Amino acid sequence: MSVPDVGRLDAETFGRVVLGPILTEFCLRLWLFERFLQGDEAVLLFCARGGLRLRLAYERFLDRTALPQRVPHADLMVSRLVAARTAFDPPSPGVLSELEREFSGQSMAEIAAALAQRDDLDLPPPWHAPFEPVTFIALLAGDEPGVVALHRAVAEQDGLFRAHLAACTGGRRHGVLVDTGLYGSTVRILQEGIPDRQWSGLQFARCNYKGLPTPHFARTFGLSVESDAYKPWEVRTSALRFWQLIEACLEPDLASVRTFTAGADGAAPRANLQVPGWESRVAPEQPGLFSGVLAAIDSLTPESLHRVPQDAARAWQQLKDAVVWPDAQAVATLSLGHRSRDFGRTELRAQFAGPGAASPLKQIRESLWREGAVIRTFPRGGRLALSLIELIYAGRALRSEMRALHRRER
Repeated sequence: MSVPDVGRLDAETFGRVVLGPILTEFCLRLWLFERFLQGDEAVLLFCARGGLRLRLAYERFLDRTALPQRVPHADLMVSRLVAARTAFDPPSPGVLSELEREFSGQSMAEIAAALAQRDDLDLPPPWHAPFEPVTFIALLAGDEPGVVALHRAVAEQDGLFRAHLAACTGGRRHGVLVDTGLYGSTVRILQEGIPDRQWSGLQFARCNYKGLPTPHFARTFGLSVESDAYKPWEVRTSALRFWQLIEACLEPDLASVRTFTAGADGAAPRANLQVPGWESRVAPEQPGLFSGVLAAIDSLTPESLHRVPQDAARAWQQLKDAVVWPDAQAVATLSLGHRSRDFGRTELRAQFAGPGAASPLKQIRESLWREGAVIRTFPRGGRLALSLIELIYAGRALRSEMRALHRRER
């Protein structure tokens, strides 16, 4: 079979030829992992938003290959913001770590507004200082009207989420979160906030890019990628060089989960994501990366299962070629819309930093896909710059491997 030049593919064909086999392999590995959950009180909880498309792909994979479903599946309306409310009073270590990283330099009043999803809390002046964990905990103990309103809003939303969770699990105590990745903040925080349940995570990729403690990694697995950094000699880690490509493929055009409203007549609470017709919006409305993925899965048969690892190995190499060594056509094909900052905020971040007054090198550093930004900025000499970037990452990865080896020897 001839191998197409990934630099010449449109987005839908790239999804079918490259991302399709990669996600098909993910689905097969997820099905194999279900073996270990049989007889367990487990339920696969596909997390909004990326998990919603993973469920669509997975269940279509099971249908096309005639493989049996072993444990129940459900859509879980959750986000880091929603999970943080479960461990808010007092804030758990996982919540404090996330807040410190996400809101660095921002005020504690802004954090409170995000958690409560209200901008009328009227908090006292100390709340307008930059976030500091010890101070934040102390301020939460105050009895000012704004602080009381914050606690009330968070508790109300947390109660609605827990009712939604109970409806999703149907009495099963082991929640297996299925999501894209990387760090698995949701698993960590839910372990801290709802410890009477058992939590695990099955992700496309697992990576401690945040450099935070990883108590949840013992029960969080990257079914396709497990690495804390890009390693040039491990082709799968190339996904970490442009992780937003995986997210963009798998996240439907639906809002991140921020709030819940009580259901009518005893129905389960509904999240803000669950607008009328939301289910139909999980599937793509226009041709693109994910429609190509579904086309690849639709081509499967029970007899073609044996080819999945071989097809995935080819596709991983093609992904690396496109992401690490792009040309101008690949950059055009893989240009994405703005990415959300999330955690209750509505700000967006562009894939490529705008010119403004910044130097070209700063524009590249501030872009989500640096290799793509190099080719955009330096169309003629960009390939040489890509070689330099690869050498830098190889050096970093080798130093990290040597340090790990020395630690093991000690």
